Amino acid sequence: MESVKSSLINFCKGFGIWLLLLLFNTRSGEAGVNGFKIILDIIIAVILVGNYKTGKYIALLAAVMTVVVTVLTLPIGLEILLLIGISILGGVLLKTMPEDIQTIQWRRTRAFDCGTTGYDSLNWRSRNFLNPFESYSYSPDGGINIRKGIIRRTYSTIPTITTKARIHQSIWQRILGFCDVSFQNNYTGQQFGEDCLKNIRFRSAMKLMQILP
Repeated sequence: MESVKSSLINFCKGFGIWLLLLLFNTRSGEAGVNGFKIILDIIIAVILVGNYKTGKYIALLAAVMTVVVTVLTLPIGLEILLLIGISILGGVLLKTMPEDIQTIQWRRTRAFDCGTTGYDSLNWRSRNFLNPFESYSYSPDGGINIRKGIIRRTYSTIPTITTKARIHQSIWQRILGFCDVSFQNNYTGQQFGEDCLKNIRFRSAMKLMQILP
């Protein structure tokens, strides 16, 4: 019940942020530009309610820049070009900055846990970046855990002792830095069930491959 409450709170936060962005960076009589901004605002809102601290800073910067572009009342063509430039800049920063910082934090946390408590911290978390209500986690004892849904939720577990992980990337996933991870049965060579990890960061998938037994 607590997880459902947490997801609903995050959804309400994201919806509130989206409405606030619409209020500040849309103008009447500009349907084409406003349509682009609505999509951009959805992406910004999803990142702002996520768990990536550096990503939140980048999303906040992009939100401020879009508001500034709106306040300047530029010609529609120039405004669209600037918004595209902001989107590309934000995408590049998200692709290059957060992962390195997260890797350092993960290593520091693991070193701290090993040095002070004697517990080897191999816990791993990620989410479907195209579906904020689908998250994944790994622990040595529980294997891969998949959680889907908002109000109605499903939970599934993939054992990692009898399976082997495989990474898959489509062309558009390579461009965005995402990938899918499926699991193959060690004995039959067939895919283990229908569950897989979808649209997670490629570097996050590589981390998972390294810590799996």
